[in-house]
Amino acid sequence: MRPTEEQALAQMFRRFARHEFRGVSPRYEQLSELLADRPELTEPLLAAGPGQRRAILYFAAVQYLLRTVAREHPLAAYLPTLGGTRDVDKGLGVALADLVGGYRDELTELCATRTTQTNEARRAASLRAGFGRATEHAEGRPLHLVELGTSAGLLLITDRYACRYVGPDGRTETYGPDGVPEALTMAVRLRGPGWPEPAATELTVADRVGIDLSPVDATDPLATDWLRACIWPEQTDRLTRLEAALTEVSRVRPRLVAGDLVHTLPTLLAEIAPDAVPVVFASMALTYLDRTARRRLAATLAEVGAERDLTVVVSEASVAGAELFVDGRPAAAGPPDVIGAALLTVVSWRDGRAGVEVLGRTDGHGTWLEWHPSRYPYARPVA
Repeated sequence: MRPTEEQALAQMFRRFARHEFRGVSPRYEQLSELLADRPELTEPLLAAGPGQRRAILYFAAVQYLLRTVAREHPLAAYLPTLGGTRDVDKGLGVALADLVGGYRDELTELCATRTTQTNEARRAASLRAGFGRATEHAEGRPLHLVELGTSAGLLLITDRYACRYVGPDGRTETYGPDGVPEALTMAVRLRGPGWPEPAATELTVADRVGIDLSPVDATDPLATDWLRACIWPEQTDRLTRLEAALTEVSRVRPRLVAGDLVHTLPTLLAEIAPDAVPVVFASMALTYLDRTARRRLAATLAEVGAERDLTVVVSEASVAGAELFVDGRPAAAGPPDVIGAALLTVVSWRDGRAGVEVLGRTDGHGTWLEWHPSRYPYARPVA
């Protein structure tokens, strides 16, 4: 018997509570357990599309309400990202239930019209290693970055951040331009003995463009409040990093295009000058596409790669990234994916021939990177 929509939401919230929020966000963990037991409180999330019915969208909508129309609500006192200092107690669930009861329509509208969006600039540290590998393949040609699911374009300016790698033995190296302030230094912990040597490669970016269904203008306070709302309540360091990255994006002003990833990409790739190598990349964005859309995207990339040199860098769950280009599940994926875990994968076409390399595992927030490069035979995707 297939579970009802309400039962499916309850299972989803329970899974997030125990496998993603536990040990990271005690507030979201407690609230997710409550929502799993109180299906009537989860009904606004049914307005979201099936691929967006996730705890992180629901909680982002809650935080957005608290930032905009419900600033004085008691729930805000529990959330450090909103300046709250109250510890987790039984009143946390009571406050959430009260907010949902008073703002059900507004919460439903947000779930129906919004999507979770990339807002973690720290992912740049893992991506830099992938871009370094892309630079090696480019053989002196500049990169033209094309981001799928760009949000405000924070990762389109990876080359403008300093990226710090901290090994388990205490070795620490920082790569990137000189004079970068600490707020724009993206630090990642390394797991295991491997060291991401390509991260040291100097990046030369000819241009950059991002695609998103709803791009975020980094200079628009109301629009960027949605990005702030997507940050988990205890992670005030992420909020500080977001503010600094938004300021830097406002200086660079990368081109952001509103559109469907699959249908918009070919047009943008056709505009790229032949002396630059397109580098199409995504970080925890393709996971929101359904299986058919992912296959179409991979087939589109293969068609372009057959005609011109191209590199794809994805930091995605195995099924939404590496498995689009190899036959079966890569051994590098290890045990079944934990929610939020990703494989950093590079696919390069040179003279029409493709190769696949899984560089390692990382997490969705860019806090750690396990460097263990492995090559795999390329399997041409079919839409």
